Amino acid sequence: MRKLYTLLTMCSLLLSGCINSGEKANINDLQLMSGISNRQLLLDGAEGSINTFSFRAKHDWQIIDYQGFTCDPSSGTKCDEKESITITTTTLQANNGADTVRLSDLNFKLLSTRFVGVSAYQLPQVIVKDSSLSIDAIEGSKGTARIVSKAEDIQLTTTGEITATLGTKNYRDEYAITIKATASNNTTENRHIGTVGFVVNGVTQGGKIEVYQVPAIVFDRNLVMLPGEANRRNMFEAKAGFELDFVASSTSFTVVKSDATHFEVISTTRNDSGATLELGEIEVFLKESPDCRSTIKVFQRKPLAPQTIIVQYIGTALKEPYFSNNTKRMLEALSKNIQGDAQVMAISTESTTDGALYELRYDTELGKAVKEKVADFDLPTPYNAELFASNIRRALDFAPAEKYAMVIGSHGLAWVPKEGSSSQASRLRKLGIDPSQMWQRNPSAEITRHLGDNGTTVRYDVSEVAQAIAANNITLEYILFDACFMGNIESAYELRNVTKYIIASPCEVMGYGFPYNKIIPLMLQNGGTSYDLEAICRTYVDHYRTEASTPSACVALTHTAELEALAATVKRVNEAAVKSDFSLRNVQYYEGQSVHSFYDLGDIIEQSCADSEAVVAFNAQFDKTVTSRHHTDQFYSAYGSGNKYYHDINKYSGITTSAFVAHYADLWQQTAWYKATH
Repeated sequence: MRKLYTLLTMCSLLLSGCINSGEKANINDLQLMSGISNRQLLLDGAEGSINTFSFRAKHDWQIIDYQGFTCDPSSGTKCDEKESITITTTTLQANNGADTVRLSDLNFKLLSTRFVGVSAYQLPQVIVKDSSLSIDAIEGSKGTARIVSKAEDIQLTTTGEITATLGTKNYRDEYAITIKATASNNTTENRHIGTVGFVVNGVTQGGKIEVYQVPAIVFDRNLVMLPGEANRRNMFEAKAGFELDFVASSTSFTVVKSDATHFEVISTTRNDSGATLELGEIEVFLKESPDCRSTIKVFQRKPLAPQTIIVQYIGTALKEPYFSNNTKRMLEALSKNIQGDAQVMAISTESTTDGALYELRYDTELGKAVKEKVADFDLPTPYNAELFASNIRRALDFAPAEKYAMVIGSHGLAWVPKEGSSSQASRLRKLGIDPSQMWQRNPSAEITRHLGDNGTTVRYDVSEVAQAIAANNITLEYILFDACFMGNIESAYELRNVTKYIIASPCEVMGYGFPYNKIIPLMLQNGGTSYDLEAICRTYVDHYRTEASTPSACVALTHTAELEALAATVKRVNEAAVKSDFSLRNVQYYEGQSVHSFYDLGDIIEQSCADSEAVVAFNAQFDKTVTSRHHTDQFYSAYGSGNKYYHDINKYSGITTSAFVAHYADLWQQTAWYKATH
């Protein structure tokens, strides 16, 4: 027996060797054609449903391993390059479930080579496209859901307070189902009111549509927070499909219904308690069904916040997605409950003629930060100092504080007044400069926070910003300019009496702007009572150096109390002789144009002034004035031609000037900085 076993084993090995030593097929010998997508074969849900797919084979072939369906034919001979082989599949049973099921692999064998071909799946007989549907609260409200099915005999089943009607199948085998509520939702909850099911050829299917009815009353917030002073306002919105009425439980505030859905809440007393007070409740109810009511609580904070940050978004060109994303990043930071009693107010340009004031605050009940609208207002054009002042006043009235800071997000063109951009072409032509060389964005460039919106209409001059702040009798702790080119000495000097510090970039700011999720905690340190401006500057540049796709960022911190002294040193520089070999071509610039407008202040003085002692005095005072300077190795500019977007930074004082710039000379000589230094 041992000899016989050994002989059989040897014969088996010899036979195996003969088979494996034959011609082999490779993957290119099998080409899938139609009916298969992403190497998946999708079969219809009904029993006996027929599908087809095709392929090409360079050798005789066989389909193996398939289950749950038949293949006809399952084997055959090779075809030439112009032919294809069509296979008809037939499912062996129906898929009455809710989900697509995997049947098996469908493998091919060519010569002695086995290929894993495709995975076969069977769709449900009814594919539910909308498994959940919400409809309005009123009886008779309707909604539409969609299903896909090749079946002709589909019956609907319903449970709960709904009816459902099946529409006509379209060319994509898609049906629309109209679902109607048979009762009103007079509650304040999102109510489950029924289920739609399906029966195909007498068999109940697994797919379902769950139907919900929205509450009769929906608030846009979970509480109303009033300012601490008397006669201050906030608002809320209550949406309903019915007429609303209300009743207030306290004499510490009054309520005015401004339209069908908006309510104004007005404080009648001052909060002298030293803490946030709960004043009472407002019950909003359906006029026709008073038992259906929802309650919103009213609180009043302390009269004076330790700090209020006013975020002013100017214009609409950056509204989406940039300003919206900036606000999201702020809310991300505030959701860590860092602001204490400090307040963050955002003034938004909803359109060129409409504005809104929002509060960004941490909500202890929700455990996250929320954005709540406080007021709507008009933005008449053209923009001017009076309009900017009124916007600030709205924020101050709602959020009075011991100290204030401001973030300005917008396009920017340094100190250049609106008139300078509107008459620029004629000015350049008189100087023999082609206007097409100036402020023309490269169409392939990334978005930066460049020139102002809509010409001169939706834009403020720096002088108007200074006038607006002064009109409100406040001195800001700092202004953070999230805008291009605002790190210039002319603007800083214009603002010297209305803010203690300025954070700004001498070059372009990328469309993303400052990383607010990182810098808001630095603006609201110690429970919102303090800030770290040096860290803000450093964090901004570090973000672009290490994380951003465009590694370009420049920033500096200017101490405005030192600007008068700096102007005195620059006046001494200007009284000195100019070096005979001085040329603007050798000075560090901060935009990518062939005709530059903004040059590094420190570099231009170093290279132009023949009085070395005056330069030393300037540098000593400059170090006291511009106290923090950070930059990447290069800056990005969307201006200019060709593909040169990045420009080297060889000298960096952190602040620019337009001295010696011929095309702005007449306007520059009207600036307060020029007058102080000449």
